[in-house]
Amino acid sequence: MSSTLFIQHSQFDQHSVPPSHPESPLRSLAVETRLRQTGLWQDLNIQTCQSVNPEMFKQVHNPGYIDQLYQIAPAKGMILADPDTPLTFNTLSAVAEAAGSGIQAVKQVLSGDFKNAFCAVRPPGHHAEPGKTMGFCFINNIALAAQFALSDPSINKVLIFDFDVHQANGTIEIFKHRKDVMVVSIFQHPHFPFSHWHNQAENIVNIPIEAQTASTMFRRMTEKPVMEAVSKFKPDLIFLSAGFDAHTDDPMGGLDLIEEDYYWLTKMSMDLANTYAKGRLISMMEGGYNLEALALSSHQHLQALSGN
Repeated sequence: MSSTLFIQHSQFDQHSVPPSHPESPLRSLAVETRLRQTGLWQDLNIQTCQSVNPEMFKQVHNPGYIDQLYQIAPAKGMILADPDTPLTFNTLSAVAEAAGSGIQAVKQVLSGDFKNAFCAVRPPGHHAEPGKTMGFCFINNIALAAQFALSDPSINKVLIFDFDVHQANGTIEIFKHRKDVMVVSIFQHPHFPFSHWHNQAENIVNIPIEAQTASTMFRRMTEKPVMEAVSKFKPDLIFLSAGFDAHTDDPMGGLDLIEEDYYWLTKMSMDLANTYAKGRLISMMEGGYNLEALALSSHQHLQALSGN
């Protein structure tokens, strides 16, 4: 088995947002720089995102929403798709690559080329609902990858484990009441997006965490419910919505995790993948807005994935 697959954009500065916006191209650069500094970069198999045809977005989003997104996209400059989410002249090329990376990872993990993969992509996706942008997200990258995986005859059930500080409202809205997808979302509560946390669907497991919760209590509160949910569901493939904004230094959340907690979360996920899913695991980057904390946390994540 080859090393971990790492998928990145063809150009790091696609989706060029205003300088003050937290969801910046510098995020991608921070991740790569840290991996190069530590030498882990050379242990990864680096690939460039392969864009996906936007028609595929309609598998998890309303067709009218996708058509409208492409109609309103500016040829130059920037507009706001919603108050938080700038849509710039090169956003949709980044979106097509970010969403395409998940499909690319699924193909290569299911073919046996790699046991796991990390897609270091932006914009993030887990807040994007079937018919609207939200929270910096346009297309639900992980939902599209999961839907694509289910088209493979060997995959009957997939798990999406989201450990971003913000709840996975878009992913939940897309997959609620599905028997072939389970969504487990750990998140700060109460906190943005203030929705879906009370969802009663059998395939949705919400694990709300109070602000200022730190490592020991966080692990105690999450390990048992995650492991129980996954052991009951027994997925054929595990996806991670890897948000790193629960780090204590992140400006967008109020949890107090440290970078080593992401190593722990990743190892727990890998143990579950080894037990139920032949070790197959695909991770896609979501949040993480303090550049140093993002770099340190994603490095821990990839250390675990690559067995270093």
